[in-house]
Amino acid sequence: MTSRARAVLFGRNPSQYDTFDIEAEAVESLGFDTYQVDLAALLNGNAEHALEAVPKRGGLRLLYRGWMLTEEEYGTLDEALSERGHRLLTTPDQYAAALYLPLWYPHLSRYTARSVWTEGTDADEAWRAAQALGPSPWILKDHVKSAKERWEEACFVPAKATREDFARICANLVEERGERFERGLVVRKYLPLKVYGRTPTGPAHLEFRLFFGRGRLLAAEQHHEFDVDTPDFSAFEPLGRRIDSPFFSLDVAMLEDGGWAVIEVNDGGVSGLPPGLDPRALFEPLLGGG
Repeated sequence: MTSRARAVLFGRNPSQYDTFDIEAEAVESLGFDTYQVDLAALLNGNAEHALEAVPKRGGLRLLYRGWMLTEEEYGTLDEALSERGHRLLTTPDQYAAALYLPLWYPHLSRYTARSVWTEGTDADEAWRAAQALGPSPWILKDHVKSAKERWEEACFVPAKATREDFARICANLVEERGERFERGLVVRKYLPLKVYGRTPTGPAHLEFRLFFGRGRLLAAEQHHEFDVDTPDFSAFEPLGRRIDSPFFSLDVAMLEDGGWAVIEVNDGGVSGLPPGLDPRALFEPLLGGG
């Protein structure tokens, strides 16, 4: 343990359902404290009100666990906490390193879909960049997230798509992401994933979320509760040292040929927990480690 007491700071959005009450109980059962940050107040510029539940003085080292923030918003939270003598377990630079594809992709390019990106929303620029990937199909997203809930309209670029088709999908993505659109357009080569089942929105693949803490693989749990054994993901452990973050997640999926590929990377604090994962498997080593 360091001289700073460790705790979890939950960022809540009162208008949306979350499972953070369950996670808070898990943290407290391990003997660690939990606090709340009012995200609405924080994002409206009222940091004092946002952090009124956090001690005004002290030396807490806080793991942020909550709704996704931009790098700039996370930096605002970090600054407000620093003024009270606290600091976040993950720095703003480390947070961004696992959140924005242009930052993590160079470290994992051998293990994930080939990708190109732009700054801004110019569909023509993105189309020209995408030619380096070869012919579509492609996946379209911003620097952080896709609009996969609108798969055909705002995410998937089918084979033989025209420039006009591509521009329409780009426009739909930008519209869907709205004020939360992050930085620019990302085009990724479509990977043929093995289909294991169906969901109301389409095919379901064998996907696992891997959590890494301080370079170690802490947990692996599948997104969908298929009746399959968890594979041995120990070969992925070296990837935990490729991202400059103390806590992040990798989403991996099985390809049609039986191999595995990295689908997405995210900061661990804003990554949802798969339904079968006990929160204590993450919080105990993160909060209790050296």
